[in-house]
Amino acid sequence: MTNNNQNDDNDNEESLNIVNVHDPFFLWGLLEHSDRSLIRAYETLPDADRSRLYWSCHYHKRVNVCEHVLNNCELVRTAHNAIKKLSELAKAHKTKTPDLTEIPVPFMLPTSPDFIVNELCDGVFIPSKGKPMKFTVIDQCGKRKTCIYKHGDELLQDALCLAAMKEMNTIFKEEYINVEIVTYEVFPVDETEGLIECVENVHPFLEFKNADDDKNSKSSDALKQFIEQSADRKINLYRTFLGFVISGIVLKLADRHDDNIMITDDGKILHIDFGCAFGQKTKLERLLGLFMDIP
Repeated sequence: MTNNNQNDDNDNEESLNIVNVHDPFFLWGLLEHSDRSLIRAYETLPDADRSRLYWSCHYHKRVNVCEHVLNNCELVRTAHNAIKKLSELAKAHKTKTPDLTEIPVPFMLPTSPDFIVNELCDGVFIPSKGKPMKFTVIDQCGKRKTCIYKHGDELLQDALCLAAMKEMNTIFKEEYINVEIVTYEVFPVDETEGLIECVENVHPFLEFKNADDDKNSKSSDALKQFIEQSADRKINLYRTFLGFVISGIVLKLADRHDDNIMITDDGKILHIDFGCAFGQKTKLERLLGLFMDIP
């Protein structure tokens, strides 16, 4: 009896001190906890946090925890069925326009579980490797998010890079450093597929380079004109450019080119696509040249 009571006390203590589901590294931190303690922690969480717990456990195939969540939370169960159907559509890509009416709603968006999806529309397959499926989700208030469902790619490294960037942003704020790294949400649903929540109103640098008369120039007149249209754009560019460089060096991001470096309508710069990171040689010098002529 004493041993059983001690085990119960240990489980209670573990569940009370469980890794915060809002921690950027929660996907990795939950590996320290037993199924029993995760299930106990589940009882204390609101539905949105139960969703975060479920999808992290789903990736790591924590079957007991996943079954408990699905049996007790309808919104997560609907999300599970919706993602399963999105996965099937993304893998099939039999038509140019996927039939999103087959997706059950409402459900909590795994990347932003506070966002309840009531409708999906504008589905299309992107003509690139793997033909990822792009679509729009809409909540009951009409708010929209653009998402991409990818298969055939390991998105765990993308998630790790973005988690590290979020942690860097926390440090910048704590130290009152006026620097920002623009992030977005990525969640690996399985080892070779996952959901990406896109940053809205962004443009690849390729768009600015294509608008230049001199395609071989190391700088971009079109980009310079775009930034100089607004003082806020200049400020945002400087703040996020520092974050862009710092994160690129710390994470050793490679394979940087004009199509995976983006800039938002308000002048913020960001990385996307983190397939080459952690140890490979970085190539930031050419990209730095794009900004040297912006005063």
